[in-house]
Amino acid sequence: MSNGTDMALISELVARERLFRARHNPEIRDCYYADATVATSWQQPLSTFIGAESKEVDPRFVIVGSVSTPVVHLNGDKAYVELPTTTHMRICA
Repeated sequence: MSNGTDMALISELVARERLFRARHNPEIRDCYYADATVATSWQQPLSTFIGAESKEVDPRFVIVGSVSTPVVHLNGDKAYVELPTTTHMRICA
């Protein structure tokens, strides 16, 4: 595959993962290889990232998030993606 095709496929995978996460779809696990790693500022390792809700979030409050365009870095047959996101919690009385 060409670099452009690889980048498009990886970007689509990231978009699908984000959608599955927002909808609490268990197919999110299919977006990761067994040896995948995820680094966030709030959860590690991968098993807690895809297998549980954040303990910092109160389910009584609405969560609003936004996702930037993924930046894909190719390195031979490996890649990593930077995906800036923001999350806001709305506290409604």
